[in-house]
Amino acid sequence: MKFVIPVLFCLFFNLLSLANKPKIDSLKTKLSYTKVDTTRISILNQIATEFINVSYDSILPYSQKAFNLSSKIGFLKGKGIALKNKSIYYFYAGNQAESINKIEKAIQLFEEIEDNLELAKAYQNYGVLSKDQGDSKKALEKFRLSITYYQKANNQQGVIENLINSGNVYQGLGDFDQALEAFAKAKKFNIKLNNLDSRARIFSGEGLMAEKKGDFDEAIQKLTESLSLFKQLKNEKLICGMYNNLANISRKQGKYLESITYFENALTSAEKMNNPRLQGIILNNLANTYLNINDDDKAASLYKRAVSIIKDIDKITYASLLINLSLIQTKQKKYEVALKSLDSSLNIFRELGSKSYIVNNLFNIAHNHFKLNNLPKAKAFYVESRSIAEELEDQYSSLFIYNGLGEVYLKENKLDSAYYFASKAFTISKEIKALPEESTAAKLLYNISKSDGKAQDALEYLEVHDKLKDSLFNDEKSKALGILEAELGFKSLKEQLELEKLNQQLENEVKVNQRETLILVLAFAFLALIIVVVLLLKIKKNKTKANDLLSQKNNEIELKNLKLKESNLQKNKLFSIISHDLRSPVNSLSQIFDMYAAQQISDEEFKDWLPEINKNISSTRLLIDNLLNWASETLNKAQVEKSTFLLKPEVNSLYDLFYSPLKDKNIQFENNITEDFKIYIDINTLKLVVRNLISNAIKFCNAEDKISISATHFEKYDRICVQDTGVGMTSEVAKHLFSNSSITSSLGTKKEKGKGVGTVLCKTFIEENGGSIWVDFSEEGKGTRICFEVPNQPKEQ
Repeated sequence: MKFVIPVLFCLFFNLLSLANKPKIDSLKTKLSYTKVDTTRISILNQIATEFINVSYDSILPYSQKAFNLSSKIGFLKGKGIALKNKSIYYFYAGNQAESINKIEKAIQLFEEIEDNLELAKAYQNYGVLSKDQGDSKKALEKFRLSITYYQKANNQQGVIENLINSGNVYQGLGDFDQALEAFAKAKKFNIKLNNLDSRARIFSGEGLMAEKKGDFDEAIQKLTESLSLFKQLKNEKLICGMYNNLANISRKQGKYLESITYFENALTSAEKMNNPRLQGIILNNLANTYLNINDDDKAASLYKRAVSIIKDIDKITYASLLINLSLIQTKQKKYEVALKSLDSSLNIFRELGSKSYIVNNLFNIAHNHFKLNNLPKAKAFYVESRSIAEELEDQYSSLFIYNGLGEVYLKENKLDSAYYFASKAFTISKEIKALPEESTAAKLLYNISKSDGKAQDALEYLEVHDKLKDSLFNDEKSKALGILEAELGFKSLKEQLELEKLNQQLENEVKVNQRETLILVLAFAFLALIIVVVLLLKIKKNKTKANDLLSQKNNEIELKNLKLKESNLQKNKLFSIISHDLRSPVNSLSQIFDMYAAQQISDEEFKDWLPEINKNISSTRLLIDNLLNWASETLNKAQVEKSTFLLKPEVNSLYDLFYSPLKDKNIQFENNITEDFKIYIDINTLKLVVRNLISNAIKFCNAEDKISISATHFEKYDRICVQDTGVGMTSEVAKHLFSNSSITSSLGTKKEKGKGVGTVLCKTFIEENGGSIWVDFSEEGKGTRICFEVPNQPKEQ
């Protein structure tokens, strides 16, 4: 069973990404200035996805960052997408068990949040991973689940993709009727969408199916159409795949020159993408072709090159390469070296549980021990190989093993056992029409019969062997002529390419000389032009300097007018607040005290009024503080005096201010700031901002809600967040809350009136401390989180 192992490309959706470096750079730039955590997670996951076909090593760090940040804020969708990307990383890294583990965890999260679209994508990836591990049944099950969820999400393109995936699995299993049915459904759905990528993949699947049926003409037609569409889409990875598949067909047809040309094109595409996994696969297939034309040295060098590239990336391909390399080593009678290669590949196949590969591996180990005349070891490996092959019902592999066992027993002079296995090999080879193996078995039976003194039987087997040998000789002669033609054609092609390259070099030299002359002429002309332009600019500069200064002054005046206008609007609004909202509670208090003094209300009734009086006083005090701070800021009297102090005690001191309203609504208040957390900020600014944020949180909370405050250290700044589980706000309100300096107000859950000054003051004072404030999260019915940041204290030089 000394045959090479080619690797084909079946185009499965969703481990692929049409990535490009400019898009990654754009996403990195966007990430650098984005502060909202959920948006940062989305960008990190997008970058990880884009790296799938650029540099798979970069998938892990970005998906890990997205996972960590998602875990920190409890963002399950972001966490699930990060796990899905990590699964793809481990797939390319060759760690299949970890890849499956990550995708299953992602699916659990998407089920928890009932996200049909992400579930569909995750099951699609799971199907591809299962197919890669050789579990076609599980792959089909996952693709069916993916189709179900895509239908729930009303995503027709996803349905098409998984019908194509299912078709590729069926054609790999040899179930062509099911494959054709799946491709036909995909075609029908794609008529409306007219997606070129889907159409190309359908052609590819049909082409590989035709190849397996032996209809090479149809296979080439379908694959060529697929290649043309992928070139239109500029999908380099799938262009590479089509070249590889066309090359394998040409090799089977004996068109070695054409096969080598296709493989070279595929290798060029893989190198453009800097995709080592693809490079290793194509180098393996290219080496197989050189082995077919008996160029063992070239094949060996390509196998070794492929091994060095793919060793730590794709275990299956790496182990297959070791087997292919061992065939050359055996042919060169380097049996010990071949056994080392085969031992390494066997360990990998045993680890992955790839039984069909294990059979091949064990046979080749036994064959090399036989060549070394180590008959006990040869027999042991043949027997183990036979056991697995019979379990798999693999007749083709079994007849090689039976011939091998027959040779061992013949050499041990155990003629009955030798005859038993040689007869089995001869019978099977006749049944499956494997002429070379039938010839080998007939020759072995001739030698056994001759050794056993059965001259008549020996003569009959010799006649069968000679007859088969003549037939095979004609085939080999035709093949040799084909190989010679290919070698001559390849040599001619190389000479033609070298001549074209030489002509191109001469043309380039002429063009370079012409270009240099033109550059010199243009340089002198450009220098003269620069001198003239400099003189003109100098004259113009003097003229425009005064105009620029005048324009600058006009702009300053216009800006001051705008600020004055805005200040007047705020002043009018504030006077309205002072005249109504400040006068009203004071009048109410005055009336209550007057009535009490005139004994119009009793002591008991007065005591009943005390909580309301306290609430009015607290509200009025907060309003007065805000108004005074605003006035101070407006008159430019506010002084920012930053210092470093412990944050938690300051927040605790503010809690006492809000004890009554918190108790009134039965709101739970949590101070989650650590005892040793220090912040660098003006202390009055901190109190003003936190006081207003807590006041607003109480205002928009219902009974039994919760308010929490937290603080986080970063490398260059500190972040404080106030979060509540109240009524939340619309995205439009959240977007504009801190985006301008206009005064707006809304009623609270108990019709509490706001004055609108606090929001403006928070923004103004935080910015004066060099920081920023924003709505980090808000959703109606779920609550709000508002955060502000200020820089860390500068380190002393």
